Amino acid sequence: MEADRKLIEIVRSSEKEMVSSLSEMISIPAIGPESSGEGEYDRAEFLVSLLRENGITSIESCDAPDKKAKKGRRPNIIATLGSGKPFLWVISHMDTVPAGDRSLWKTDPFNALVKNGKLYGRGSEDNGQSLIASLYAARAALQSGTTPSIKLAFVSDEELGSEKGITYVASKNKFARGDEFLVPDAGSRTGDQIEIAEKHSLWARIRTEGVQTHASMPNTGVNAKVAASRFLVFIRDYLYSRYSAVDSLFNPVPYSTFEPTRQMANVDNVNTIPGTDEFYIDSRILPSYNINKILSDVRSIAEVFTRQTGAKISVDVFRKSVAAGPTSKDSLISVKTAEAIRRVRGIEPMFVGIGGGTCANIVRSKGFQAAVWSTEDGMAHQPNEYSVVKNMVADAEVMASMFVS
Repeated sequence: MEADRKLIEIVRSSEKEMVSSLSEMISIPAIGPESSGEGEYDRAEFLVSLLRENGITSIESCDAPDKKAKKGRRPNIIATLGSGKPFLWVISHMDTVPAGDRSLWKTDPFNALVKNGKLYGRGSEDNGQSLIASLYAARAALQSGTTPSIKLAFVSDEELGSEKGITYVASKNKFARGDEFLVPDAGSRTGDQIEIAEKHSLWARIRTEGVQTHASMPNTGVNAKVAASRFLVFIRDYLYSRYSAVDSLFNPVPYSTFEPTRQMANVDNVNTIPGTDEFYIDSRILPSYNINKILSDVRSIAEVFTRQTGAKISVDVFRKSVAAGPTSKDSLISVKTAEAIRRVRGIEPMFVGIGGGTCANIVRSKGFQAAVWSTEDGMAHQPNEYSVVKNMVADAEVMASMFVS
C-alpha cells in the first residue's frame, strides 16, 4: 500500500532521533521506591517534553500518590491524538528494574552505548524500545497527514505490580467502551508472536525464625538458614511435581514455574548462626490452576517444616495477580495487529500465552481486549540488556500502519 510505504519512509528517516531519544531516556533512572529508587518523575518530565517536541501536545497526567517517591507521586502520562472514539491505546511502562550486580555489566547501565546495531542500557528493551517506537510511530502518522484516534500511555510501577500505574489509571475511568489496547511489552526475535493470555502470578515471601547463636555452639540455637534451605528445596520440587500440567498456548514455557529469587541478608559475620532468614519465590501459574489452593499448599507444608526443624516458617503474599480471561483471536485488536504484521513485515503471526505479567492483564480484567506484541531478544532484567535498533524501527513501522488503518 502506498500509505504504508510513505509511513515506512518517515519512520526509517527518524532512526537517529529514535536512538538519541532512547539513549537520553536511559540516562534518567526510573526505579521504583520499593527497589530503592526515586520513581519515574524525572523520566516522565523528559517524556512530556519529547512528546511536545514531536507535535503531540494533548497530554494529561494521571499521577498516583506515593509518599516514598520523588515529589510524592508516581506519574502516568496519557497523550491523545485525534478526537474520534473509540481509541486505540498503546501502553508502555517507564519504570525499570535496578541494574543488579554492576560487575556483570560491560557498560554503564545508565549511560547508553550503541554498538553493532544494539543499544545497551537498563530498560533499553524493557520497555524503552517500544515506548520510543510508539511515540515516533504516532509522529509518523501525523507527518503523513492523518490524525488517528490514538492514546499513548506511559505508565509507572509495572515492574512491581502496576498498582501505581495502569491499575491506578483504570480506576480513574480513563477507558471507554469500544477502546482497544496494544501493549508492546513482550514478543519474539522475529516479531511473529501476539500474546493473548497470561499466567497467574504469585510472589511469596518466606520468613524463617530460629534462634541466633555462636557458630561453635549450634546446640544452643536453631539455624534459620538450614531450616529455610530445606524448605526451599522441598517446596520447589513439590510444586513442580504437583502442578505439572502443560498448556501449549503458553510459549516457550508451557508449564507453571516456581522459582526462588531474592535472598535477604541475615547475619554480617561468619561465626554466627542466623536466627532469621528471608527469601522470595516467584511463581507463574497456568490459569487452569487455583492460585489460592497453591498458596494454601505452601503454607501447610511450611507448618510441617516448622514442626520438623523447630524454626517457625511463615509464608506471606508479596504480590498476587490472578490471570484475566484471554483476549479472543477474533477481537479487533488481535485481527488488526496480525494484519499490520503481515502487511508491513511479511510474516505470519501466531497467538500465544506468556508467563510474564504485563499491563494487558489489568486491562483484560476490566473487560477490554488487549494484545501484547513487540520484536525483542528477551533481554529483560539481564545484565548487559540491549535493544536491537532495527527492531525498534521495524516495530514503529507496524504501529504506524496500525494507527492510520
